[in-house]
Amino acid sequence: MFKYFLFILLLPNLVLSQNIKTKTDLLTTKTDSLYTKINKSNNNLVKAKAYLNLFTVYEKNNLNKAKLFIDTAKLWCNNINNDTLLMNLNNKYAAYFFDIGKPDSAKLYASKSLKIAYKLKQNAIIAASLGLIANAYSLKNDFKNAQLYYLKAIKIYTVLNNQYAIGNCYINMGNLFQHQGIVTQTEKYYALAGTIFKKLNDNERLAQLYNNYGILYGENNHLLKSEKYFVASTSIREKLSDQLNLANAYLNVGAINVLLKNYNKAEQFLLKSMLKFKSINNVYGQASCLTNLGQIQEETQNFTKAIYYYKQSIALSKANNNMEDLENALINISNTYRKKGDYKQAFLYNEELIDLKDTIYKKSLTSEIAEMQIKYETEKKQQNINLLNKENKIQKLTVAKRNTYLTISLGALLTTILLGFLFYNRYKLKQEFRLQTEIIKQQDLATKAVLEAEEKERKRIAGDLHDGVGQLFSVVKMNLSGLLDRLKPTHTDDKLLAEKTLALVDESCKEVRNISHQMMPNLLLKSGLASAIKDFIDKIDKESLKVNLQTVGLNQRLATNIELVLYRVLQETVNNVIKHAEASQLDIQLVKDTQSITATIEDNGKGFDKNLMEKFEGIGLKNIRTRVEYLKGSVDFDTQLNGGTVVSIWIPLVS
Repeated sequence: MFKYFLFILLLPNLVLSQNIKTKTDLLTTKTDSLYTKINKSNNNLVKAKAYLNLFTVYEKNNLNKAKLFIDTAKLWCNNINNDTLLMNLNNKYAAYFFDIGKPDSAKLYASKSLKIAYKLKQNAIIAASLGLIANAYSLKNDFKNAQLYYLKAIKIYTVLNNQYAIGNCYINMGNLFQHQGIVTQTEKYYALAGTIFKKLNDNERLAQLYNNYGILYGENNHLLKSEKYFVASTSIREKLSDQLNLANAYLNVGAINVLLKNYNKAEQFLLKSMLKFKSINNVYGQASCLTNLGQIQEETQNFTKAIYYYKQSIALSKANNNMEDLENALINISNTYRKKGDYKQAFLYNEELIDLKDTIYKKSLTSEIAEMQIKYETEKKQQNINLLNKENKIQKLTVAKRNTYLTISLGALLTTILLGFLFYNRYKLKQEFRLQTEIIKQQDLATKAVLEAEEKERKRIAGDLHDGVGQLFSVVKMNLSGLLDRLKPTHTDDKLLAEKTLALVDESCKEVRNISHQMMPNLLLKSGLASAIKDFIDKIDKESLKVNLQTVGLNQRLATNIELVLYRVLQETVNNVIKHAEASQLDIQLVKDTQSITATIEDNGKGFDKNLMEKFEGIGLKNIRTRVEYLKGSVDFDTQLNGGTVVSIWIPLVS
């Protein structure tokens, strides 16, 4: 199974299929000429287009600056009745909201752009808007609708012969199936994308594609294959000028080698990644590198150095409000202190982790509320603008705004009340869960102590019987035999009495040994459950009770506590059949698979009324239930009068 940190480092990037220009083209866009147009032109349409182009230039490098340009473009658009401009504006807003992870707003603006594009018959923008809607659905994990819209976009891009956009859509389609764990479909679409980008000689897209391949095979535990693709992606990115992607590539190679236990190689790449992230002042990447470096030290038992790296990652993550890396570092440092035996520090960091998760949960709720409020405000503002354009009545606009603010205030108040209730309810549930967990833990400890004490006492009594009483009986037998040899009774009755006495002593020796072995069977300790059960059954009188034993999958030994508990339970169950069932046949089946072991004990005896079971349930049945529940298993009794009894026992082998 993967370490959790790998998932965070290797999240695939969705490709915005509406970006027809390559990154190289964007970087070569003459920002100076755009600023010149803005400063020298008196034409509002020219200014609005220039600001939209500036958004495109800065979208992938500086989102805050890009947002400033698109908002400015919107101000100019409000003064122009131009459908093409409005279509492009909505398209850019959809891209922005996708970039910041707000799928509902992205879908809203992309749908507006799509509506105008259909009206103007602008196929390129229709396809781009469909791709944006697909991206929004993908962020919401609505894979069915995402796939539907990508296929629609691909159909139009095929007509336009836009191979670059088709390749991007194929990468996104593969990413959809990758999230669903469907490897064959993922490989199919990645292969289609690879064919296109090789023909286009687009190394940047190939590097991204190889990175996604690395993630795919890493998630499916094909680690060597994963490393191969990460290295291929890194080799390409070393020849390109994108320092951020190169830093991430080094990080991925380092992380996969941590899983491969190639710690020296992992450390080399992680340190290279660290230097790259520092050079571009990317604190999030630095925190991820520190956490992975700490993981290497933890795996190699260098706990002091591991803690040093984790503390650095924690400090950096806290300073930059980096919740994801902070959570990872807290988990790792808590585990490291636990391995080191410092349970106090492990507990403190675990408590900090719980508080952090609560904070993330609250922020998630706040983000969702903000998203809904943005949608509401956007729709309301559009209504107000339309009202102003149609009726040109300032007074109505003012009233509408006042109503909007009142509605938002009321909504905010209701939201606050709801949040308060949710937080209180979550806190209450968490406390109840902790209390219940502690109660169960104490119950388990108590049960374990009772059973261990019982087994210890059985072992002591068995030892006393075998080494004490058993040895005494052996000495008595030896002395009595020697005495009879010397006295040599001649009278027939005396001789018969002496032989009977010697036989009784011999029988007593055997009985003591049998009782001793039943209380602590040596065969169970030496050969395992199947052999011990067979030995126990072989001692039952076959004339009065025929026993059939079937075992499946018990070639290897089980854990000692499971074997001992199962032996006692089966011993108790068989004794109950002998004492109470008046049965002539008993079938015992033991079946072990990778997840559990199942025992079925079925007799043809007189059975009993199951409805009256609780009234006459004695200490034997209670012992059976207690022992099985100690192993987190279950026991079921199926019986009826004169219909025999079936006892079914299930015990898990993995927790």
